Amino acid sequence: MSDRPPIPAELRRRVLVEAGHRCAIPTCRYIDVDVHHIVPWETCEKHEYTNLIALCPNCHRRAHKSNEIDRKSLFHYKANLRFTHDRFSQLEVDMLFECAKANGEKLMWAPFNKLLLKRLIESDYVQYTTTPHAVMIDGMRSSPDYISITQKGIDYISSLGEVEL
Repeated sequence: MSDRPPIPAELRRRVLVEAGHRCAIPTCRYIDVDVHHIVPWETCEKHEYTNLIALCPNCHRRAHKSNEIDRKSLFHYKANLRFTHDRFSQLEVDMLFECAKANGEKLMWAPFNKLLLKRLIESDYVQYTTTPHAVMIDGMRSSPDYISITQKGIDYISSLGEVEL
């Protein structure tokens, strides 16, 4: 039986919100997550926001097992989470990773949803291509537009950690 007190609910919530309730490892982003002490509880015996990160069970195990994911990397991922989520919405972050996984292929995007990617487009992380001969139905364009990641977008997500593109 452990004498370790549970992580306070507000602190746990803050860590989960920081990661968008997903694994903090950029190439993972799995939705079933644990809250992990970067510096082990046995060493620090404190629950501090700066030392906590959301990890899926697999990445959590990898962080404990032979330090497959080392502490320095975990602190790096945590720092990038705060920067990324201050700058972009969860949808924008997810779409940036989806575009990267598409390996240069263009993804269809509904024209009326262009506003949802505004910051990514303005940052030149994705290229937005409008269908040249769109079909209009009741004054609304019904033909898809396309998005694709730019080199600047690839460089950005590569800076977030171990991203294989």
